[in-house]
This record gives sequence, structure tokens and C-alpha cells, in this order.
Amino acid sequence: MQVKAEQLPALLSRSLAPVYLVAGAEPLLVQECRDQIIQAAQQQGFVERSVFEVSGKFDWNLLTEDAATLSLFSSRKILDVRLPTGKPGVDGAKNLVETAEAVNPDILLLVSCGQWDMSQRNTKWAKVLAKAGVLVEIWPIKPPQLPQWIRTRMTAAGLKPEPEAIAMLADLVEGNLLAAQQEIDKLVLLDGGQRVTAADVTRAVSNSTRFDAFRLVECVLQGRLGECLRVASGLQRIGMEIQPVSGALYKELVLADTVRAAVQAGDNESSVFSKFRVWPARQASIQQAVRRLSENDFGESFRSLALIDQQSKGRAAGDPWQTLDRLLWRLCEPGAAVFKSAG
Repeated sequence: MQVKAEQLPALLSRSLAPVYLVAGAEPLLVQECRDQIIQAAQQQGFVERSVFEVSGKFDWNLLTEDAATLSLFSSRKILDVRLPTGKPGVDGAKNLVETAEAVNPDILLLVSCGQWDMSQRNTKWAKVLAKAGVLVEIWPIKPPQLPQWIRTRMTAAGLKPEPEAIAMLADLVEGNLLAAQQEIDKLVLLDGGQRVTAADVTRAVSNSTRFDAFRLVECVLQGRLGECLRVASGLQRIGMEIQPVSGALYKELVLADTVRAAVQAGDNESSVFSKFRVWPARQASIQQAVRRLSENDFGESFRSLALIDQQSKGRAAGDPWQTLDRLLWRLCEPGAAVFKSAG
């Protein structure tokens, strides 16, 4: 059987399947579905649970052995197998198929995948698991769908959001559902049951380090040097680690450079934005960076970020925050003499 994530609670309330395959690249929704299945199973007497985090050269015999061994204290067991890549390999596929096909009412097989596409759905092991139980596929929320997703979540949490508040939160989280849920949880604490405005959203996220890093990146893309330096100084002053800051900057610069290269190669800008899921509210900022920075500027910036990483780990001489300041000069005013004299 194949169901959507929102259909799972109703299905679990009616019956419990022996096998569940939860797959998708949305960590929040995968976790929520997994929790719902575990809770339903525990209510049916599946008290014991073995968790298998599959990575590297995982020994799949551990799964087979665990399935064959029941605890003296519990007659029913959940085998919680987590596949970040969604690819179990030859041995893993064989073990999953054997476990799914073995009829044992005291064993519930729960497999969750962090990556998923149509080719993985069509593999033999995935088809066997889906046939033996339930397949829950979770596809990424598309940009036009995110505001409605946020509205539904906020309403379910007892909030009454205004359209501007929903739009602001959608722009801020950029498709990160986990970040969106975290901000909704904060709004519940601040304004439980009250109408939520854009000002409320700003107030809720204003003390978030993620928001500060987001604000710094936006200022960089837009070339607002003064604001960049003030935000960076503030982050350093409160003792924030520089790695999340440089990481956020690296992510957005890679995106901007990718857009630049694609457009320069002749691709349509709108198509490029759609392909790389650049939200409409952020397209203008990316455009500003692409028009201001050259291929060489991006290359030098990536080298500076690598140096910052080394300095932050004590593997290179110099202050990473000072290197960041010089990088901000390059990104905001690439032709400024003051940067050249500093570098």
C-alpha cells in the first residue's frame, strides 16, 4: 500500500502493518512519520526497539540476528532501520527483502530513507517492502506550496496567522521545514492562540543565530557592506562560532556562482532559478550578487572561506573574523581599493 504522510495517522488508527518504508528528503516529515508508526506499534505491544543507523560498511547480519532474537521481557519488537542515502547495497537489499518476507507477527520492520527518487522506488527491495506493508513517500514541498504548508501548521498549533506573517516566514526558512516548525513552536510560546503578524515573526526570530546568519548572507548578496560588518561584529561579540556563519555564506555563494555560470552558458535565468529552487523573494538578491561579482571574485571568495575554516580550527595563522571582514569587503565592493590594500 502507498499513502501520503498526511494519510498515515488515519491508517495507523485502523490497523498496523508488519512493514513500513518511509522515504523522502524532508527530515522533519520523515521523523514525524517514523514517530507516529513507533507510537502506534508501542500501543500494540511492540515495546522493544532496535535502531540500526546504516553507514559505511554496515554489517547487515546484525539485522538478521536481531530479527531472530526476541527479548525475554518483550515478545514484540520494532526493527528501526535508517538509511540516510536510501541505498542499502546488495547485502542490505537482500537482508531487507528476507526480513520483510519472513512472516512473524512479533516483528515490525520500519525502514526510513533520507534520500529518495523514482529509481529507488523501482528497486526490487523497495517493491517488496511496499507490497509487504506500507510505503510512505515524502516529496519536497515546492515553493508555491510552502505558504499553505506553514498556514496549516500554524493553524493546527492554535495560531491565527496573517498572510504577511506566513509570507515572511516562508521567505526566511527557504524551504527548510524543520526551521519553519521551530519558528512556529516559538510563536506558540510567544503568542499562543493570538493573531500572528509579520512583526510577531520578526520578533520571534530576531534572537535566532540562524536568522542573524541569514541576515548577514542577504546583506552580502545585496552588497550592503556597512550592514554586513555590523552583523558580523555583533555575532563575534556574542561569542557565536564562525563555522555556521561561513557555512551559510558558502552555501549561498555556491548557489549564486552556479546561477552565474548557467546564465553565462546561455540558460534562461528564470529556468535556472526554478531548477535550483531559488525562491522568488530571494531572486533579486542573487541577481545583484551575480551582476556584481565575477568568476574570479567567486573563486577568491571560496579560497578565503577555506582559509577561515583552517584558521577557526587552529590549522592556519590569523584571525578568522578578520579574514571574514576582508571577505565581506571583496563581496560587497569587489573593486574597492581599501580591500586591495588590506589583502
